[in-house]
Amino acid sequence: MTTSSETDPGRSVRLTIFLLWLAGVLAAGQFAKVAVTFPLFREAYPGFGPTLGFLVSALSLMGLIFGLFSGMILSRLGFRRILLLALSFGGALSLLQASLPGFGLMLISRALEGAAHLMIVVAAPTLIGQIAPPSWRNTAMALWSTVFAVAFALFSWLGLPLAQSFGLPMLMILHGLLLWIMALILSRVLPIRPRTERLPPLTLREIIAKHVAAYSSPSIAAPAAGWLFYAMSFVAIVTVFPDFLPDAQRGVISGVMPLAALSVSMTLGISLLRHVSPVTVLITGFVLAAVLALCLSFGESLGPARAWVAVAMLGALGLVQSGSFASIPMLNTTPEDQSLANGALAQTGNAGNLIGTPLLLWLVDRFGMTGLIGFAVLVFCAGAMVHLWLMTLRKHGARRRRA
Repeated sequence: MTTSSETDPGRSVRLTIFLLWLAGVLAAGQFAKVAVTFPLFREAYPGFGPTLGFLVSALSLMGLIFGLFSGMILSRLGFRRILLLALSFGGALSLLQASLPGFGLMLISRALEGAAHLMIVVAAPTLIGQIAPPSWRNTAMALWSTVFAVAFALFSWLGLPLAQSFGLPMLMILHGLLLWIMALILSRVLPIRPRTERLPPLTLREIIAKHVAAYSSPSIAAPAAGWLFYAMSFVAIVTVFPDFLPDAQRGVISGVMPLAALSVSMTLGISLLRHVSPVTVLITGFVLAAVLALCLSFGESLGPARAWVAVAMLGALGLVQSGSFASIPMLNTTPEDQSLANGALAQTGNAGNLIGTPLLLWLVDRFGMTGLIGFAVLVFCAGAMVHLWLMTLRKHGARRRRA
């Protein structure tokens, strides 16, 4: 007797992609569970002041240092194996954090959790790119691009009330158990793919060479290069812009801004990806966001509508989300190149997260709203321009190969 998944391979592939996406949401939850409940962590660890912020940034630091290196490791050890290990390890760390250990141990656990997070966000989208048929690939990668927005929304709507009612340990326990359950489920549904090629041993020279090769390749580096500017702006603007709003609008707009990017990514983004290239979609997103950022300068005449212009600006970045992840398998055909591209994207994304918010806070402190507008316009234009430049390099390279 055959199961429905055996008689309908397409349904089985869709289910596997969805489960990998859920794994990505849980990985993004490793950021969200602390960022969303940060006031509760301040109460649990009094007296640490700004140092407490390292509980969030420790995850980004691991991605910044080891982002591309992780792609090289996964290419050798296997994406499936490392994904299951990272989910299991992440679950164990979350359960450890439920005991609310001393600040030093909690900080170490967060740094280690950053390694688990990095392995998940490199392995899962690479597996999606491998198993998704070409006709689904853009949609599948657009779905993957929503994991952070979905995680922050879920932890804001469900996780924070849970922690407020039952304490931070309950939220940590639930997150850890969900990671373990996901590891168990994926161990049953992810196909075991035999290795088709032997990669050379990983040496320091090889690591340096791969970094040079990845960041000098206009195909491998392109998604990461644009993602640097997306990551630099997205979290920073969502964090800082609400300070310019009246109290009546602040709470609503803070929740709506990330969801605007999610809704655009999953509707207009997917629709455009069926007709135009992912790179064109993400460049369009950067340009639209820059135009809307300029519109924020008409603050007095816009009045309360200014907040919704900012929401639309973040919505335009939804095109950058969907286009960036869809461009990885489009520009890079081999699993090794795709894993390098995902690793580089994780690396530059974490660099952007580390740089963006402190830089924007400094600009706003010096120049007010003008600093925010100037920051947004420059960052969005830089994202579009770097993609146009890399597109030109790819075209020149293709002409040379044909010649």
